[in-house]
Amino acid sequence: MRQLTEFRSDVSRAAGDIEGIDGQAGLRLLAGSVGEVVWLDHCPFLSASFQPAPAWLRHEPVSAFQALPAPTPGHRPPPSGPRRLCVSFAPEHGTHARTWARTHGYRLLAPDPGVTAWAADKIHAVELFAMAGVPTPPSRVVPAADREPAETYWNDRWPQAVAQRRENNLIGRGTVLVDSPSSLRSCLDAWPDEPVKLSRHAPGISLTVTACAGPDRTLVSAVSHQLVGLPELAAGWGTHCGNQLVHPDDLPAGLYGQAREAARRVGEVLRGRGFRGVFGLDLVEDAGRLMAVEVNPRFQTVVSLVQAVEGGAGLLPSLGLHILSFLLPALPDPVARALPPGPYPSQLVVHSATDSTVHDLAPSGRYRRADHGVTGPLPTSAGIADNEALWWGIAHPGPVGAGQELALAQFGRPVAALEPRPRPAPDAMAWIATLLQRSRIATESLPGLPAQGRSQAPPASAPPAPGPPPLRLDEQRMREAGHHTIELIINRLTTAGDRPPLHVPSPATLRATLDEPLPEHGTSNLPALLDHVTQQALGEATRLDHPRCFAFVPSTGNFPAVLADALAAAHLSIPGAWLVGAGPTQLELTTLGWLKALLGLPDGHGGLLVSGGSLANLTALAVARDHHLGGDCAQARLYCSTQAHPSVPRAAHLLGLTRGRLSAVPADEGLRLDTPAVARRIARDRDDGLRPFAVVATLGTTGTGAVDPLDDLADLCEREGLWLHVDGAHGAAVAATPRGHHLRGALGRADSLTIDPHKWLFQPYETGCVLLRRPELLPATFALGRHALDTGYLEPTESRGDEVNLSDYGPQQSRGLRALKLWLSLKTFGAQAFRRAIEHGMDLAEHAAALIAAHPDLKLVTAPSLAVLTFRYQPADASEDWDGDTAQERISRDICAGGQALILTTRVRGATVLRMCTINPTSTRADVEAVLELVAQQGRRP
Repeated sequence: MRQLTEFRSDVSRAAGDIEGIDGQAGLRLLAGSVGEVVWLDHCPFLSASFQPAPAWLRHEPVSAFQALPAPTPGHRPPPSGPRRLCVSFAPEHGTHARTWARTHGYRLLAPDPGVTAWAADKIHAVELFAMAGVPTPPSRVVPAADREPAETYWNDRWPQAVAQRRENNLIGRGTVLVDSPSSLRSCLDAWPDEPVKLSRHAPGISLTVTACAGPDRTLVSAVSHQLVGLPELAAGWGTHCGNQLVHPDDLPAGLYGQAREAARRVGEVLRGRGFRGVFGLDLVEDAGRLMAVEVNPRFQTVVSLVQAVEGGAGLLPSLGLHILSFLLPALPDPVARALPPGPYPSQLVVHSATDSTVHDLAPSGRYRRADHGVTGPLPTSAGIADNEALWWGIAHPGPVGAGQELALAQFGRPVAALEPRPRPAPDAMAWIATLLQRSRIATESLPGLPAQGRSQAPPASAPPAPGPPPLRLDEQRMREAGHHTIELIINRLTTAGDRPPLHVPSPATLRATLDEPLPEHGTSNLPALLDHVTQQALGEATRLDHPRCFAFVPSTGNFPAVLADALAAAHLSIPGAWLVGAGPTQLELTTLGWLKALLGLPDGHGGLLVSGGSLANLTALAVARDHHLGGDCAQARLYCSTQAHPSVPRAAHLLGLTRGRLSAVPADEGLRLDTPAVARRIARDRDDGLRPFAVVATLGTTGTGAVDPLDDLADLCEREGLWLHVDGAHGAAVAATPRGHHLRGALGRADSLTIDPHKWLFQPYETGCVLLRRPELLPATFALGRHALDTGYLEPTESRGDEVNLSDYGPQQSRGLRALKLWLSLKTFGAQAFRRAIEHGMDLAEHAAALIAAHPDLKLVTAPSLAVLTFRYQPADASEDWDGDTAQERISRDICAGGQALILTTRVRGATVLRMCTINPTSTRADVEAVLELVAQQGRRP
């Protein structure tokens, strides 16, 4: 691709100074396509600049930087339709825009969050610009971890350098000018936990190009002079301070054309990645050519100025172009126009010079200066006269930090010279001072206004109130972070199918993002930390709750259970000793009673909740060992199937049983534990002087969902005097349904049972459970009094009367309140809903089996059992030397790589097969059909 230095100004002039869609034609398209469009931002400056104002456009004050208004009680969102739309200034900042749209029944027209994050990343942007053929200043990346001394990264040939953090920022603290190794060292010390891009400083003028990536082309609008780091506006070196639109003749020869061509190229790369909508490209001049600095894949404040000249040139404003980019398969033919005659509008961003408190700002609107002073706000009208200014309040009442944006002031003419870092015109600063005088801000130093001329909060007569104690937040910060967390949770639970289910980032990628030194100092911005960890850690994982994730035994969780975890943590609930956690203990006992009733177990059963099936199996087998063997395990013998879960041999190992003490019996043709074979081994082992003590049966093997013959094994164990443990981590939940009632008798006969509510009872991890027919045997193994070396400090916690200390029933003394998740879920949805969800999973598996049986190229290997089935792609015309095992692995790999589903392989009777587990209650028949069709399609590929 040609470099931009080959383009000259005549390219731009031949194509027009500004490009877009004819205004009248665009408005007619919008009138026929939309019923209502809501502009979401804390400030209406952009929607107000859409002139003439269409009847279908309105503003709602929704942004990531203020609390989202709660819907009115009883609110029910209307059904979202294709004509109810909303557009957000920066939808990738938090979840408020998406939450508001979902709550009120609107479709949010926002680009793909993943593409947006990739483009906005100041480090990844170098890759983007290289793909576009747009030059950038020379740069290098300082890693987040294992850094060398600052001198290692410093380039002595650079007079100055610019250090930038990965994320875009609003107040310039992510961009710093450094001029020596020592200043770079200070910068890196301040940013110890993230990679830093270091680039040669280009001292020329900064420009911003506004453009729109449509479905079929990129349209480039106006170019503006970007005002950065003006100290008169209380701004840091890298802070955005405003813009003023420029004409091609205002710039050195060729720069205007270079800027527009650069934006077109970048837009085509973004468009190829799936990005849609308005974006901005920031450039800086260096020795007569433009260098790309960063992309803002969102609306920018300058768009309100751009829309003014678009209207003057007879073009559709950028907001309308953004909307059509999402609604149309192709944009109408573009038109190129000359810029209307100047002067061109400009704007300045006012920042807070210190940590301050905003009581109120001058009302937003149009102000006019006359002989008798300044009047306003005045009614809205098009254009800004020479004696007028538009004032838009940004900050809301409350604390503001130094460098935070307070307001936006807009003018109908330029406010500064076309220089890299000009001084704002005195007249513009006088306007700002006047409007700040109409505001109440408790601070000593604001730009352009002496402290004595400013309305201030009265001085305090008493010492300042003490802050919260260590490791505590004030109530307002807790509420803000709590509301923000809830929005993140809702967004997570309502977008399960929005991205590919399989996501496995490399260790190097995650180390670069997450490895960091111990943070010695905290931050006041907890919501930003929550966003960071959500995006960079929690979101960097496979989505097991995706409706087309049919691998493993996928958990889905539910919203009440999420709230339960938070509530239990806040109460420091510990159902261990009754003295410490009486209420939590009773809640767990009640929940265990509900679980027994759900499965049809006798009232005498009991147990406790544990982390999962592995610990449940370990707990049950520990009791079996002690009950049958005492302290002598030398000749012990434990039996299970070769299809048993790996946690069984691991439990045996932890209990002091060597692998030779575990007898793994080959499964029968149905992949079940062979009862006669077990009986023969028991007899042989007794003859050899060994001590058989327990049999582990599986209710739902992981690979195929097979169910061991529980009644036969119960009969055998009763005859032989052995402990029968049933590992029903996955499958025991089926006993809650009519289809599983036949299992209840055998489960009641088993000495112990494992069930994982975080599998087929749809709870978050870690929610496992172990139940015993004789629960009094648990304290015989685990009671603290049996094991403590010094029980003095524990004597006050000993149970009295009918009090229960669950810490005596398992290996944990400090136990979290896992039961609350299941308790709140059952209370919220009711047992019937759980039964229907379990039945739904089995119905899906049977539907899949029927489709496989009817397909000429698919072959069912194991029939559905507990919502698990296996099959193979087996073309009817396969040659004799066809490698079926390799084919199944390739099909699985290709489907996962395509991002549409997650289906993995296992081995059945020595052959590689595809496996599906269909327990997700949000999965549909259409999902099953789509995945099976993908298997057939990938199988047919050469």
